[in-house]
Amino acid sequence: MDPLSRRVALKIAAAGTTVLGLKDAVAAAEGTAQADDGSVGRLEKTQDRVWLGGEFWANPMEDWRVVDGAAECQNTAGDRNVHLTTHQLTNPAGSFAMSARIERVETTRGDGGAGFRIGVRSDINEHRSNSFAKGGPRAGIVNGALVLGQASKKIEGEANPQSFVLKVSGAPAGKQYKLTLSAEAADTGKSLGSVELMTTPDAILGNVAVVNNFDPGLKRGQGARYRFSEWKASGDAFTIDQQRMFGPILWAMYTLSDSRSDEGFVMKISALTGPLGAKDNHNVELQIEQDSGWKSLGEAQLDSDAWTAVFRIANWNEKAATRYRLVYREHLRDGSQNETSFGGTIRANPAGRPLRLGALTCQNDYAFPYEPVAKNLLRLDPDMLYFSGDQLYENHGGYGLIRDPAEPAILNYLRKFYQHGWAFRDVMRDRPTVCIPDDHDVFQGNIWGEGGAPMIQGTTSSEGGYREPARMVNVVHRTNAGHHPDYFDPAPCKQDISV
Repeated sequence: MDPLSRRVALKIAAAGTTVLGLKDAVAAAEGTAQADDGSVGRLEKTQDRVWLGGEFWANPMEDWRVVDGAAECQNTAGDRNVHLTTHQLTNPAGSFAMSARIERVETTRGDGGAGFRIGVRSDINEHRSNSFAKGGPRAGIVNGALVLGQASKKIEGEANPQSFVLKVSGAPAGKQYKLTLSAEAADTGKSLGSVELMTTPDAILGNVAVVNNFDPGLKRGQGARYRFSEWKASGDAFTIDQQRMFGPILWAMYTLSDSRSDEGFVMKISALTGPLGAKDNHNVELQIEQDSGWKSLGEAQLDSDAWTAVFRIANWNEKAATRYRLVYREHLRDGSQNETSFGGTIRANPAGRPLRLGALTCQNDYAFPYEPVAKNLLRLDPDMLYFSGDQLYENHGGYGLIRDPAEPAILNYLRKFYQHGWAFRDVMRDRPTVCIPDDHDVFQGNIWGEGGAPMIQGTTSSEGGYREPARMVNVVHRTNAGHHPDYFDPAPCKQDISV
């Protein structure tokens, strides 16, 4: 049974009670479903922060911020983009429409334009894999012209508008597919013109994204920065699936261990969110299901570097399977609150038979999201997962590597690590997971830790010590292993690096 049908089955079985395990799809009924006007996400209500929201995947995450209710690019380099996780163009026999308000906030030596890409797809045309693909018809304003694929037309009126509303639509036209792009001044509504393109129906299939600077060859200081708001998408050419939301709780990992003390079995679980803002809620609640309903086991605060909330529950009943959910209450700019949850099952400790272990290592992203592997794990249903290192490689997701200073290096690492959770979240939620970082997880080709010493020579391979800032190394440890059983000796090593 695939993950979706399994969750639907759980929902039916639990009718009349609060349901767990439907992950962020539950939130669709609580305010995250697409609005009637086609609006996607809640950017206008979202607090200022790095992470845009569960409906979006930003490339790269560290180059985007929510600023005053809009997704604002922070880098003037080329091909910075944001994909919709919940929308995919899948039906070439249908029609679609998209629009967004776009505002230029900075220009350097040039301007690579802004707008949409449609039909962005990888070889396997899977929404997560598509989020890292290149290509697809562009639809935007570049150098004073409306550009739609290979078609272009000089805009009417203002030569280089700072703020505009961009609209793109498509519909079948015989054996071809007709795309139409139009723009209007954001403040006055005055038309800036339109352009059309006839293309093949399959050209539209794939993800949709907004793009800051279409030219991928632009370096920092060569392009412009834009902000995007009021993004709308509708039409029967789209498959719209709120269960594809990735967040606010991205995923969870837990372990269950015998303390051999009066604490009995100890369950530890970590909830991971994207990087939040100062005005966001920084607490996550853990609840378990009992006969009388859901019982709260308290709240844990998110670490403001790693963005993990870790719970430690002693004297856990290891003989019974227990359903759990992690609840996050997002505080919105208008004073309202949106509650979402991510859940699974803490399995009973297996006894009386051999342990079934799912062991994985070295997930380079050229096979992301490793879908045959992830589905096979669900089918084989191991008792426990063991990720033995290299959950990421330095090239993960493209857009380069940031080694220092610590804060941008951490965001660069988190963005790469999130691909690990995006791929394996459905199998990790229901069984203990041991996740050990290795050399590439801390951006090194080899690692000889030297007791936590800094790497004197500044290389990234076989010299002793750590190349990255200690603060970033500790984030790697917290995100991978914060839920592991208590360590025999938790004392940190040199540079206050955790063990």
